[in-house]
Amino acid sequence: ALAPLSDIFPAPAAPAPPVLPSDPFAANTLAATPANNLFAPTPTVVPTPTVPPPSPFLPDPITAPTTATPVTAPPKGPAVNRIKGFTKEGLDIDFECKKPDPFNKQKTIITVHFKNNTDDSLYGLNLQVAVPKYITMEMQPPTSTTIPITGVVGAKQVTQTIHVTNTMLGTKNLMMKVKLGFTSKGNKIEHLQTCSGFEAGKY
Repeated sequence: ALAPLSDIFPAPAAPAPPVLPSDPFAANTLAATPANNLFAPTPTVVPTPTVPPPSPFLPDPITAPTTATPVTAPPKGPAVNRIKGFTKEGLDIDFECKKPDPFNKQKTIITVHFKNNTDDSLYGLNLQVAVPKYITMEMQPPTSTTIPITGVVGAKQVTQTIHVTNTMLGTKNLMMKVKLGFTSKGNKIEHLQTCSGFEAGKY
């Protein structure tokens, strides 16, 4: 017997579905994820600040103890010595001595202080000083020739400055012959005094 035709000639394949033109506006078949979506906003990554570990060689500014800055004291001025002179008719004479130059001990500045212990002003103050030849001296006039009563409100202290240089300091001492003149209650007073109470080896 003859075989059926279906066994000799296979059945024709089913026709393929028609191919439609692609739609350029069709949605992309891929999912719109940030990785493949060109118009999706790019997320901003904020970096986490890192704190470096404390160095074993540098102090921690928070926990390290504060060290106080030492304050330098201002330099001291020249030492001042007050030497008692003399008293005459209610007028006290004192000598204030200081060394202006620490590198030249021969020089001394003497400030004469006049103190009026009477109950009236003293007038016509005149102070004269003589020194030995080894002493050089420069004398300035007094701040006033009228000495008011000491302690009265508004009364200014009267002083007189003498610059001396002892060229034989350490061998001979400073000494002065003083002649003082003033008028007290109409009476003219004069007095001579040798002043040698200055510290030996210093003036």
